[in-house]
Amino acid sequence: MNNLKTKTVFCKAFLSLLFLSVLIIIAGCSSDNDNEASGDEKITIKYSHGTNPSSDDPHHWVAETFKEKVEEYTDGQAEVEIYPAGQIGSEARGFQDVQNQVVQASSLAVNNAQSYSPTMGIFDLPYLFDDRDEFYQTIDEYWDEFNDNMIEESGNRAVIWFDQGFRSVTNSKRPIKKMEDIKGLKIRVPENPIMIDTFESWGASPTPISWDETFNALQQGVADGQENPYTVNYSSKMQEVQDYMTEVHYKMWIGPVVMNEDWLNDLPDDIEDAILKAGEETTEESREFIKDTEDEILENLQEEGIEFEEELSDEEDWKEAAQKVWPDYYTTEDLGDTKLLDEILDSLDKDMPD
Repeated sequence: MNNLKTKTVFCKAFLSLLFLSVLIIIAGCSSDNDNEASGDEKITIKYSHGTNPSSDDPHHWVAETFKEKVEEYTDGQAEVEIYPAGQIGSEARGFQDVQNQVVQASSLAVNNAQSYSPTMGIFDLPYLFDDRDEFYQTIDEYWDEFNDNMIEESGNRAVIWFDQGFRSVTNSKRPIKKMEDIKGLKIRVPENPIMIDTFESWGASPTPISWDETFNALQQGVADGQENPYTVNYSSKMQEVQDYMTEVHYKMWIGPVVMNEDWLNDLPDDIEDAILKAGEETTEESREFIKDTEDEILENLQEEGIEFEEELSDEEDWKEAAQKVWPDYYTTEDLGDTKLLDEILDSLDKDMPD
């Protein structure tokens, strides 16, 4: 009788162990299958920007070019969905939306990044670049350094850098040919302390207004003018509410396309590499596109009624006044890595303004 009980207990234990082993094997196979399936899943990149979709708009051209390259280099495993015209968030919020992974990519003016990544304030310093080639030289030479700082400060990285040329000042009151002409004008600027101080140095009255409210503010006389490159002025139809435009050359419109570093690092290595490759190639190709587009857009603005001043009669006075703000921002709090600024100035063979 005891032998029978012993055999029964042994059989039950054996069957239980066998059943458990089968479950483990099944679970292992299921896990393997899940890993294979996840490798085949589409990776969706939601890409936002704040301008209207058109063939001559740099934001949209960059987005479309990046999309084409990413999908090609990943054999369609990564798919880029473009949301233009602020459909899922304004440009001013784009950097934070990427931080919070509301979207995976966003293009924005670099001044909208400074409050999250102080090092980006370097690009807001007036008269840092004499021409766009100096900007290209700086980005090409210090691409990794800018990203190292941006990642440390904010968790985002720039995968594309593009420009839209120098920011021109428009207004509805009078031609601006010399510094005296801008005094007292209410000029819309972003909520950016360096840019605000720059316009104050010229005697203007800088008025911070969010970009999506700017057209109405100009239409209603809340502001007399604003400053942006030709491409933005034209795509935003500034010629409908502004009469005059002046090339000031004080600051370039510089736009990083940012992505979240943690999100990128969680991707398979080959997908991450493909995205970064697509970004670098888009950066390079955007340079010719912008140059080719600029002249045509300026002609369109003039044909549609904008009176254009190509240069200031006293440009050196503007430069001298504006660069007096530099020492106020030469701090790690305002510019993040001040050593990087020193290196850039040395590379451009320029001195720190007094």
